[in-house]
Amino acid sequence: MTKNKSISRKQLLIVFIFFIYLTIDIQTQAQKDTARYVFPEFMIGAVKMKSGQTEFALMNYNELSEEMIFVKDGVKLAIDSLETIDTITIESRIFVPHQKILFELLVKGPVSLFVQHKCNPIATGNPSGYGETTETGAATNISSVYYAGKPLQKLKLPSDYHITDDTHFWIRRNGTFYKSNTSSQIISVFPEKAKEIRHFIKENHLNLENRIDLITLIVKCNEFIH
Repeated sequence: MTKNKSISRKQLLIVFIFFIYLTIDIQTQAQKDTARYVFPEFMIGAVKMKSGQTEFALMNYNELSEEMIFVKDGVKLAIDSLETIDTITIESRIFVPHQKILFELLVKGPVSLFVQHKCNPIATGNPSGYGETTETGAATNISSVYYAGKPLQKLKLPSDYHITDDTHFWIRRNGTFYKSNTSSQIISVFPEKAKEIRHFIKENHLNLENRIDLITLIVKCNEFIH
């Protein structure tokens, strides 16, 4: 009787450990899925067409494929024909088409600030010696990793890949877009206000890697040019 009871407890422990690992694996996979979207879940979004028509659907922006994904009949699809779209609004956040992708509007004014939500899949490579491994970026071949011509909802990022952030910021002045990830890039757009911009950054201890600080600076730049 003692031996049987001991075996039973051992089996119970094995089952318990199995469920712990299963739960962790599910949570990890869920994190991989949500890591490539801007919003934590799909939300009702409004697509305003240049024709004046507005359409609504569950949406989320995919940072990996740089596409707005919507749900139709339970299937996730990418919004196409961006040239016909004026804006897309989700939870009061505005996305505007730029060439073949969407930028999120952060500051609206004579000088507008946008963020390009983007991330790259990185494949863990083979050991390179001394216990190290090499990593291969797959940003130029996302289709083979993510799409492969199949419905979006059936695809998972391979377990040997991880995602790295590749967010970029842009400012638009007089209809032209300029990269604005550093102070030097921003100053190059306002060479006539270089002294004022440097002073404002220093005086307010702005860290332009912080989105709020970057927004603060671009708001001030709008004041500078008035």
